[in-house]
Amino acid sequence: QTTRESPTLNPQPLDAFDRGYIRAVTDKEQCRAFMAKLTGRPHFSCVVGSTATAEIPNISAAGETPEKRRYTAALDAEFLVHGKPLSLGEIPKNPLGPPSPVVITKAALEALGIEPLIVDAGSVVQAKTPRLELGLKPGNCITTGKALALPDDFAERCRAAGRLLSARGDWAVIAESVPGGTTTALSVLEGLGVDAHGKVSSSMPGGNHDLKQEVVAKALKAAALSPTATALEVAAAVGDPMQPALALMALEASLRAPVVLGGGTQMAAVYALMAKFVAEGGAGDLENVAIATTRWVAEDRSADLAAIMHQITPRIPVFAAWLDFSDSRLPMLRHYEEGLVKEGVGAGAAAFAALASAPAPTEQGLTTAQLVRSIEDIVEKIS
Repeated sequence: QTTRESPTLNPQPLDAFDRGYIRAVTDKEQCRAFMAKLTGRPHFSCVVGSTATAEIPNISAAGETPEKRRYTAALDAEFLVHGKPLSLGEIPKNPLGPPSPVVITKAALEALGIEPLIVDAGSVVQAKTPRLELGLKPGNCITTGKALALPDDFAERCRAAGRLLSARGDWAVIAESVPGGTTTALSVLEGLGVDAHGKVSSSMPGGNHDLKQEVVAKALKAAALSPTATALEVAAAVGDPMQPALALMALEASLRAPVVLGGGTQMAAVYALMAKFVAEGGAGDLENVAIATTRWVAEDRSADLAAIMHQITPRIPVFAAWLDFSDSRLPMLRHYEEGLVKEGVGAGAAAFAALASAPAPTEQGLTTAQLVRSIEDIVEKIS
């Protein structure tokens, strides 16, 4: 179980936007100041990738079986772009029934009227969508201590992609789909010296902390990282391909536009890499970066996103889209309230963007109730 000695999640309403729909997870005034930057039209990108870490039995519920988890990122991407899966017959789902959070992301993007860009950072199964290819390989299991084989021009490829993302709209939402990603997040955080034991969220009820820590301990032992290891060395040893790619893309984009990282504790690891890159002299504007996640991460008693972020920096704004499926007409969505699914595919950030800026029939803007109804409609169409 996570300890609560450091700052805990105590989300506070942001009066100007939310009427309870968006809440500040970290400092309210910093969040308010960042929200003031988010004018104009957002755009949305999803960085997909694979890690063999996801094939460890019982490590993840982002797909019913280890074999099906190889398809999860591709199916999420296909559903975002086409509104239906193509590589298999259905979208990913938790073994206990809840559908992938891609249904939330899809509804939010439809409310915004924007099309997603899929960025492939190294996938076992490539999505049947238009996509931006970084030309990278899927990740090995982190227990090898040699998780990623990165090309010499890795940083240049990722920064070029970041410039493209920043040119697509007025502000950027950059999300991910990587099964097994909370385990690789834990390993990267600990590899960077952040105490994240018992604090990362999970697609498994209760957080699955013991198994995650066992895997991460093996990874860090095999990697034998030097105390002076660089951000890229840590990621290459014990990370997944999305993490360093998204970190560099987001840093480059932040030089030109506000950037919202879409996710929970996986994005804490990405931000930790970003901060390390900047400390090493890399270009980027961390004051132009925030994280947006879901209520289920913000209220996750088996994790502590705020405590992780406070160790990295006390200054980053973290938001939560305050969706609630308790009264949903669909039992499979009500399972979200049992902690069976919490985040993924930028669900929280897409909902955050839609609730903050989507056009709506009334002057009050889009409501959470309207967004939940749209999500239910999407789920019913694919059920």
